[in-house]
Amino acid sequence: MFCLAKGTYSIFGGRTNTGQEGSRALKFREIGEFGFIESIKKDCIASLKEVVKGIGDDCAVFGPYSGRLLLFTTDMLVEDIHFLRDTITPYQLGWKAVAVNLSDIAAMGGRPLFALISLAVPVETDVELVQDVYRGMKAICDHYGVNIVGGDTVASPDALVINVSLIGDVKEGEVVYRSGARPGNRIYITGTLGDSSAGLKILKKEISPPDSTGSYFVRTHNEPRPLVETGRAIATMRLASAMIDVSDGLLSDLRHICKESGVGASLFRSKIPLSFELKALASMANFNPLDLALSGGEDYLLLLTVPEAKAQDLERLSKDDIGSPLYLIGEIGEGRGIRMVNDDGSVEEVEVRGFDHFSPGHHGGT
Repeated sequence: MFCLAKGTYSIFGGRTNTGQEGSRALKFREIGEFGFIESIKKDCIASLKEVVKGIGDDCAVFGPYSGRLLLFTTDMLVEDIHFLRDTITPYQLGWKAVAVNLSDIAAMGGRPLFALISLAVPVETDVELVQDVYRGMKAICDHYGVNIVGGDTVASPDALVINVSLIGDVKEGEVVYRSGARPGNRIYITGTLGDSSAGLKILKKEISPPDSTGSYFVRTHNEPRPLVETGRAIATMRLASAMIDVSDGLLSDLRHICKESGVGASLFRSKIPLSFELKALASMANFNPLDLALSGGEDYLLLLTVPEAKAQDLERLSKDDIGSPLYLIGEIGEGRGIRMVNDDGSVEEVEVRGFDHFSPGHHGGT
C-alpha cells in the first residue's frame, strides 16, 4: 500500500476504505519508480537467515560465507525507454548493459564475478545485431574478470529488452552501504559530472555541437566506465561511511544516501566538478552546465561520505592509488533535505530532480 495525504491507495485496486467518492486506481506516473519500490518493500523477505541487506541499496547482500558476502544486482534496458537503436551501436549497447550493473557492485566496494543475461528479442531482429550486443558484453566482462554463466532468451512483440543480473562478493568487514553517513562526514565525488547527460542531449538533438566536440560526450554516454577498482580500493581501506553510484543524478542519489542514513546534506556550489569540455559546450550552446551536473544522471561515478577523521587519509591518495580523481563537494548535516551553499555563504534548499522511469518527460531514452 502507498499512503497519501488524502487516503490509502492500493497499487492495483484503487483507493480503499476511505469512505470517499471518486475512488480510482493509482497510476505509475503518479507514484513513480521510487514510490512504487517503497510500496512493495514490506514483507519481501520470507526468512532473514543469510539476508544481510534486501531492497534499498545498490545490491542485495547475502551471507556471510567464509568471511565474504555475496552481492547481487540486476538492471533492465528497454528499447525506446533506455536506448534508441539509431543512437547506440549494438556493441556499445551490450557494453552499457553490463556496465550499469558493474557500477552497482563498485558502489558496495565489491568484486564482480558472474553474469546472467536475459534477452527479449523481436522475431524479425537480425541475428548479427544480437551477436554484436553479446560482443560488447563479452568485452566488458573480460575486462573486469566476469564470467557469463547463463540466462534466458525469449521472443518480444516489438521492443528489444536486455536484462543483466550480476553476482559479486566482498569481504564481510569491507562492504559499504548507503546507510552509514553521519553528520560531520564530508561528501566526495570521483570525477566530473554532467558529461553523460550532455551526450544524451546531443543524441536527442537538443544540442548540436561540432562533430569533433560531440563525439566525446556521446561516447561518454554510450560507453560508461564503471569504477570497480576505485570502489574496491575505498572499501579495502575502509574510508567511506556510505557510498552509491551516480546513475539517477547527483541530487537524486545523494537523497538516497540521506534517506537511508537519516541525515541531511549541504553541497558547495563552487565545488561541483565540471569538465573543461562541458563548460565549453555550455558556453557555445547557452545552457547552465550545473543543471546537468546536479540532475542529469548516468555519470556512473561514485558518491561517498567520509568521516572527518579519515578525510585526510582519503585526500592523500593519488589518482593512481584509486583509479580516479576525488573532489570534496559538501558535508553531511543534521535534519533532512539537501541545501546548496552559494559562494557568498547564503544557503538555499534544493529541489531534487533526477531520473524516474515513470515521470513525465523521462521516456524515449538513448
